[in-house]
This record gives sequence, C-alpha cells and structure tokens, in this order.
Amino acid sequence: GFGKTTTMVSRIAYLYASGSIPNPKRVLALTFSVNAALKIKRDIAAKLPGLLNQKNNPMSLSEKMTVTNYHGFCKGILGKYGFLLSDLLRKNINLFFALGDEDIEKRSDVSALVTNEEFSIISSINESIKKGQMPSDKEISAYDSIVIEKLLPHDYITHNAVILMTLELFKMHDSVKAFYSNYYPLIIVDEFQDTNCIAWNLIKQIINDSTKLLFLGDPLQRIYGFIGALPSLMEDATDQYSMKKVALSKNYRFRDNLQMLLLDKNIRLNAQLGFNLPDCDCADVLAYWGESQEDESEQVTLKVVDILRQNPGSKVALLLRGRGRGRNGSVSILEQALQKASLEYFYGMFTDEDAEYVRFHKHCQSTLIKILGKTRYVNSRSLKKFAKKAEETYVAENERTSASLNKLLDALVEKVTLDYGDLQAEEKYDYLLDIFENRQLKQAMEYVDSPVILSTIHGAKGLEWDYVFIIDLEIWGMPGSFICQDCGNKFDNSTKAKCRFPDVSNSVFKERMLDELSVFYVATTRAKKQVYVSASRKRANGKASKYSCFATLPGVKLVNARSLGEQ
Repeated sequence: GFGKTTTMVSRIAYLYASGSIPNPKRVLALTFSVNAALKIKRDIAAKLPGLLNQKNNPMSLSEKMTVTNYHGFCKGILGKYGFLLSDLLRKNINLFFALGDEDIEKRSDVSALVTNEEFSIISSINESIKKGQMPSDKEISAYDSIVIEKLLPHDYITHNAVILMTLELFKMHDSVKAFYSNYYPLIIVDEFQDTNCIAWNLIKQIINDSTKLLFLGDPLQRIYGFIGALPSLMEDATDQYSMKKVALSKNYRFRDNLQMLLLDKNIRLNAQLGFNLPDCDCADVLAYWGESQEDESEQVTLKVVDILRQNPGSKVALLLRGRGRGRNGSVSILEQALQKASLEYFYGMFTDEDAEYVRFHKHCQSTLIKILGKTRYVNSRSLKKFAKKAEETYVAENERTSASLNKLLDALVEKVTLDYGDLQAEEKYDYLLDIFENRQLKQAMEYVDSPVILSTIHGAKGLEWDYVFIIDLEIWGMPGSFICQDCGNKFDNSTKAKCRFPDVSNSVFKERMLDELSVFYVATTRAKKQVYVSASRKRANGKASKYSCFATLPGVKLVNARSLGEQ
C-alpha cells in the first residue's frame, strides 16, 4: 500500500518520455514469481499508455518491455542460444519436464538416470544455493554437464539448471552476454528481497556501466530465507552499484484506518530499530481470546459471519502458521466451527512440499505439455479440454487436498479464459507452465469464489483479502518453537495471557526474531481493510497456552474485540 507499483510505472514512463530508452531497446522487468510478473505486466499495460499518451496496445507494450520471472527470462535466452551448450537445447525448452533437484531422488524413473556421485554433486550445489552460497564456475559446469548428458535426453530439466546453464552460456560466449547487457538499458527487479544467489548473479551478468537500475522490495517481507533469499541484498546492491535508496514512507491503503496505519508503522519501526522503540503511540489490535481452541474458533467464526453480513461480497482469510493440522488440531476445530455456522470456505492448508500438492503440479505440467506443448496455442476450448483431462486422469492419494487443487485449477483456467485477453496465446501457455513448474497454483486462491479462505501464512504471500484473521498467535507458534526454546521467557508465568517480549540483546537471537517478525508482518499486510488476531488459553492438545510475545511487541496493544461490540 505504499505506491510501489505506481512509482515503478511512473519511472518507466519518464525514461521513455525523456528519450532515455531509444528504440529498439527494451526495459527488462524481473520478479520472483510468475504471478508477480503477470501482475506487473498488467499494471504497466493499464497505466503506462496513459502516462505516455498512447493507446493501450498489448503489441506495442511487448515491443517496449520484457516482463517475466527469472526462469522465464533464462528460458527465452536458452531457447535462442542454448544450442551453443548442447544440440539437445535446439528443442523447444518448454517441452522439457522441469523438476526440483530434490525430486530426482524421489522419482525412480529419474533417479535411475544418474549415479549416486552425480546426485551428490547436484544435491551439494542445491544446498549451497539454499544457504546463499554461490557455486563456483567449476561446480556450475559439473552440474550443467550432468543435466545435459543424463536428463535432457529423457526430456527432463531442473529448475536450477535453467538459470545455471544461462550463466554458463554467458561465461562461454561473451557476445551473447554483451547483447543482453546492451539490449536492456533499464533493468527493474520487483520483490528484490526474495532474490537468491544464482538469480542475483544472473542480474549482475547483464549490468554494464550505462545500465539504469530500479530495484523494488521490502526487507521486512523477506520470508523465503529458508530457500536461499539473500539476507542483506538490498544494502549490498546499494553499495555495489552506488544506487540511491528511496524510502516510500506513506501508506495509502490504510489512510482511512488510523489503527492499521499505526500498526504498519510500528512493526516497521521494530524492524528498523531492532525492537528498541522509544515511547510511541500504541496501535490497537483487535483480538479474540478463547478459554479453549473451540471457544477461540467459535468467536472467530461468529465475527466472520458478522463481517460477511455487513459487507456483502467481501473476502475473509483465516491464516495460520501451519501448526496443528492433525485430525484434532486447531485447523480441524476451526473447520468444525465454520461448518456449524454453514459458512462456505476454501481449504488451502497445504505447503509447497506436501506430497499431494507436488504430485498434482507435476501431473498438470505433464498434461499441459502433452495436450498443448507442441502448438502452445491456448484458447478457451483448449484450456477447458486441458483442465478436464488433468482432473479426470489424476489419481488422488489425499482426497481433501486434491479437491481443493481441482478447484484452484478451475479458478485459474476461468481467470485466464475470461480476464487475460491482453495476453497472447503463447504467453498464456508459458504462464500456466510456469505456475505448474514452480508449484504456484496456490496463488490462484485469490480467484476462488469462496468468501472465506483457510490458508498458511507462507501460502498467502502475494495475495490480499479484505479482512484477515491471524489464528493461533500463540507461544511456540509465532515465533516458532525453534525461537521459543531459546527464549529466556519460555517458562515465565508472571503473565497469564500474554508472553513477555524477550531480551534481544544477543545479536543472533535478534536476527532470528526479526525473521519471525517478517512472517508476522506478511500476515498483517494481507488485509486490505482490517486484521484481527486470536489465541486461546488451552491448545487443542490440552496444554496451556497464551498469546505470543508479538502480542506484546513494542508499539502494539491488544484490544478485546468483543468488549468493543465487535461481536
């Protein structure tokens, strides 16, 4: 809500209008996910022509800009010049089945293609990337050789290989690298805080002395550190390229909600000042406190019913850290309360690594390639044919998750069919393929018709709803147990309902707390209008509980929502 997209589009318009981007050169806009790339493309298509006083013509826009994610950008390069690495890359790269490095061992048909030593090399490099350690040129070459010699002949390619082979191509062929660095006089990177080491290295390869750079991001929303997002990237980029740091300080989304505005401000101040806030106005956070998990769930459900009654057409998200998903866990109890109230809801409590979630994406990916891969021609009829085939031929192991994934697929197909007329047929195909390759189907939750969405916080990143409830804001949950077990207050019973905020003088502990604060901030900022929190005195397993220390975060004050007549 700080005007980041408007700032980005205005900057592009200014550079075009001032002649800083001469024809036939282009702007390159990169981002972390395919869904984010599409949103940027559509925002630019909607706003840029007006600023440049031109008609909104998708073709003219595509002539001015390349908007994609990192893998999409590299696929474009390998599609043109990959043959310089291997004749096998003369084939349309979108016809290869993309998989994660860890999937090689899990799939017998793929693991049989590589030796134990080769798999060890692949795994070692994958782990290095997750730790933010850039592989050496020698390691990249060894990795690429295994993929080229052992996987490509069988129509497989890995996600990391798409970027690593592009880096090797640039190293071996300076002319190719020089072409791209000269072709894009302006490079924009959105969600820059989510960039990992190989993506950052890719960006640096196409920067020359005259390249203009515009990196947009929010360090407080870096919640993908566990898969390799670099922790101090924004500061490093500022220093390395002598960039000017511009802080967008005005939140426009909450300008009419002073308490949400203050909450946003105070969370950010905690991050900037290392939880050492001076005396300041506290943000009132509307909270629900239950004597038991059942009581908490009932209170939340009653409020959701009230919201939907007073605000027809609104969307409500119930977000959890992911704890307690068992038969008698918090999610199950919450669902029982929703069902008792006859509330329609969408079940999205799956993670990127859940077996059913992974299998469904692989199945959709292979089905899409078989049906549409050769022509890449996508229209409403072919999309419906694909979706029907994918759903009919999928053998589910978890019927619950499978039903939700089918619903997501239907919502995605309907959205692409009805609302994405500005995309060319091949762009639609590439968009769908990227979603299945990168396990991004959960991003379609914003297209689901259900008024209530039940999701993990990580699964909700990049999505927004009118009202958001952060469920189970409790000790051992957020911050996670790996933080609480090292906290000096874990057995402190001086407060019955709220955990005291810990001593963060230890720098390592403080950094871990800041990482957890990012998760909390991402959850709060999924709300367009209002966020609520909830907790209970007793967990689903019968153990005593209380609000987590984030409820006593400096600058935050819980307010009993029921006492305000919220109910």
